Amino acid sequence: MKVFSWEEASRLAQNGRPAFASSAVAIGGFDGMHLGHDALFSAVLDYRNSHPESSAGIVTFSRSPGVLKNSRYEGDVSTKRLKLEFFEKKGFDFCIMIDFSLDFSKIKGKDFLDIVRKFCAMQFLAAGIDFRMGHNSDTGVAELSCYARSCGLELKVLDDVVLKGKRVSSSLVRGAVREGDFDFASSLLGRPFCLDGLPLDFQEGGSSNATLSMIASRNTTQVLPETGSFRVRVAFAGEDGYSQNVDAVLHVESSFLRLEFPPEQNLSRVERIEFIGR
Repeated sequence: MKVFSWEEASRLAQNGRPAFASSAVAIGGFDGMHLGHDALFSAVLDYRNSHPESSAGIVTFSRSPGVLKNSRYEGDVSTKRLKLEFFEKKGFDFCIMIDFSLDFSKIKGKDFLDIVRKFCAMQFLAAGIDFRMGHNSDTGVAELSCYARSCGLELKVLDDVVLKGKRVSSSLVRGAVREGDFDFASSLLGRPFCLDGLPLDFQEGGSSNATLSMIASRNTTQVLPETGSFRVRVAFAGEDGYSQNVDAVLHVESSFLRLEFPPEQNLSRVERIEFIGR
């Protein structure tokens, strides 16, 4: 999967040299890549698979725009690294990864869409029913439909996904994680909630005959419960370069994280932590 910055995509669009002959695209924050997003991803990939000349792309953000818009923002569901790994495994051909900023927030929705369309020769766009973007949120589904008609762009608008009577959203996932309800978070995501281990810098924290422990400060942009002990599965990068999955317990404290697991050999870097439950 090829990854482009917004600056790279804008430059190619201005040069009039599309990076792809034709493309299908989904645009959104996609924080957590939950069940509500899956329908969008499937629509784009299905279009690509039925149009051999076309490529499948994602336009998203390295962090949620909510970071700048909301002083009470609770944290990210995913990290940039986890997002890119997810999109590549899904089978996308390219991703435009945008570092959201105050300057970027001033771009009008139509101008944004023009750049994306010219960059990748966009022919198909999938959007959720609550789609809204652009300066002062100037572009919703109604404006998007008018834009698509004017450009000959095929647009597919998908309804919300509802689970247990609630609309699936990144905010709902954040709430479940904050409450320590990782069973519900997993149901919303379609897979276990995953904590990116690389930014945390776990260090050895002691051992006994039965357990080893590693400790890290809560230096992460991802949302976490305030406190609690949780069953997790940890992917360690071994000294031989191969990953090992180890069942463990993660103690979440107010200022640090502590992993406890059975003694293992050749464990070094913590790559990711999947929450299984309490």
